[in-house]
Amino acid sequence: MIKFFKQDLNKSIFIKALDNFKNDLWVNGKIINKFENNLKKTLKIQQKVSTCNSGSDALLLTLLLDKNSKKDIYITTPISYLASSSIPRFLGLNLIYIDVEKDGYIMCLKELEKFLNKCPIQIQKRLKGIINVELFGATCNLIKLKKIAYKNNLTLIGDCAQSLGTKFKNKSTISYYDYSFTSFYPTKVLSCYGDGGAVFLKKNLNKLNLLKNNGHSFKDKSTCKELGINSRLDSIQAYILNNKLKNLNKNIALKTKFHKILRKFIENKYNFSKFKKEIKSNSYVFPVRVPAKSRSKFIKFMRSKKVECKIFYNKLIPDNKLLKPIFKTDLKNARKLTKTLVCLPSHNELKIKDIHKIGNLFKEFNF
Repeated sequence: MIKFFKQDLNKSIFIKALDNFKNDLWVNGKIINKFENNLKKTLKIQQKVSTCNSGSDALLLTLLLDKNSKKDIYITTPISYLASSSIPRFLGLNLIYIDVEKDGYIMCLKELEKFLNKCPIQIQKRLKGIINVELFGATCNLIKLKKIAYKNNLTLIGDCAQSLGTKFKNKSTISYYDYSFTSFYPTKVLSCYGDGGAVFLKKNLNKLNLLKNNGHSFKDKSTCKELGINSRLDSIQAYILNNKLKNLNKNIALKTKFHKILRKFIENKYNFSKFKKEIKSNSYVFPVRVPAKSRSKFIKFMRSKKVECKIFYNKLIPDNKLLKPIFKTDLKNARKLTKTLVCLPSHNELKIKDIHKIGNLFKEFNF
């Protein structure tokens, strides 16, 4: 069976880790700072890096940093993992969803501008920021998005949980945001052997470190300076990530090669639009769109041929009772996508022959 994801298990990392931790701590070890610095160098970013327990915690910490008692509404996308909306709602914040592009799955900037230009004044004065989800490793025109955010006095937050390594105009997409965050969940391009996450920020690093350490500093654990949580990346996870970091660009290059091969097998009407030249995706997932009436049959057909495909986001986030928006918008493109989207295997443990098999099976199926 060609699995959609293959869980990494490198036994040698654990063996080497035993020697490392003869001289380091399991919690708040020296390896944490070493990994954070190396991640910054690898991504070639100016932002400060602070690791934490998960991608969800990274968003929670980001929103705590951006907190404003008079502004409680964030704009985001209706297609994503639940955490991009459930975390803001958990903090008592409100959401407005903007539709995705007609031929894509990223927030549509035209629809965003249209909403902001016609936004009721009672909503407008409560707007705090934009959470831009870089789904499947893709992104939008970040220069334009940044201008929109600046014009409307909105904090720009990047949900880069799926897009670590993606570039816009040869710079990491992380570079364009006021705050951004990522996840090191085992299925990610850079993954640990458990949960992990990181926040990228231009300022407020000291406050962030207080927030993720129950409000106290590393040196003084008796004084609470902020009301925070316990969200530290375990040293063993930092060790694993630091070891895998050197292969990040190599792994992205391999996945990009796989995606180029798959595109040659798949007709344009099933492919999403090619990325514009200024966008270099990390090729996290290979999505296609198939006729809604054929989707279930296609998934069964591929499974019968021992290829596991996945349907992500078959329900819009705002369709969840607990995640409804404070102001409704038209989400016709996103709603159509929930019925047609399918993702094909493309992880970096596959062989070229596996990619050819997936492509040939796609061509063989009668849509």
